Amino acid sequence: MRAMYRVIENKPKSMLAELEEVWRALPVAWMLARREWKAKYAHTAMGLVWAVIPLAAYVAIYSLFFSVLLKVETAIPYPLVALSGLIGWNYFKDIIYNAAPSIANEGQFLKRNVVPRLIIPLYKSLLGLVELSISVLLLFVLLAAFGFPFSARALLLPFVICLNFLTGFTVAIWACSLSGRRRDFFYLTASALNVAIWLTPVFYLPSLIPAGFRPFLYLNPMATVVEAYRWILLGAQGPPLFAWAGVAFFLVLLPAGLRLFFIRQHKLVDFA
Repeated sequence: MRAMYRVIENKPKSMLAELEEVWRALPVAWMLARREWKAKYAHTAMGLVWAVIPLAAYVAIYSLFFSVLLKVETAIPYPLVALSGLIGWNYFKDIIYNAAPSIANEGQFLKRNVVPRLIIPLYKSLLGLVELSISVLLLFVLLAAFGFPFSARALLLPFVICLNFLTGFTVAIWACSLSGRRRDFFYLTASALNVAIWLTPVFYLPSLIPAGFRPFLYLNPMATVVEAYRWILLGAQGPPLFAWAGVAFFLVLLPAGLRLFFIRQHKLVDFA
């Protein structure tokens, strides 16, 4: 009698097949994000007010430092400059802080649940949308207080938020893929953010930078994203055309980062 053998092939899936699985599991990502949003503010007396307090404190402190003490002159009231810069930067930072170590942190969840691993950094990247929405509402309040007219460009806000998300997620997915169970690369990325905020026009306008050095500022894609927020919300001068080319070049790294993630995804989870 001939023995029957079953050959099991463990070939890696194509990137398209991986993305199709993630697409089908998107409702799971949204459900997990909603659950974490509720848990974050469920046991607090003031709820979402806690998202406003640190933001208002940042704006007040930097307005005092730059506008009053250093007497930095801007055509736009400085609180609007600071808040419009913080909108994009805070979401970018939140995506990296939440998504980059997410696979290593969610080993127990992945041990109990069968979901595409990319769902974890994806839903973690959505968590900052609550604070971003509150920041935009606060900016609208300040615009009304300073008598600034609302521009039709504000209709482009979803496009800029999407660009903000893709920029942050590109960094996060590379940091997640390269860190694995050891978190050295995540700590390196977090430390780099402390420097990068000063290389991004968050608390100042690009006009403060000498014209000869301004092109180097836009090598940082977040400089373009921050200025895009100011362009659509404050009516400020938009980023130069070459800056958008820099963002497009940066986003080319996203498919490469996703491919690396899919290759290494089974080595990234710490089930301990």
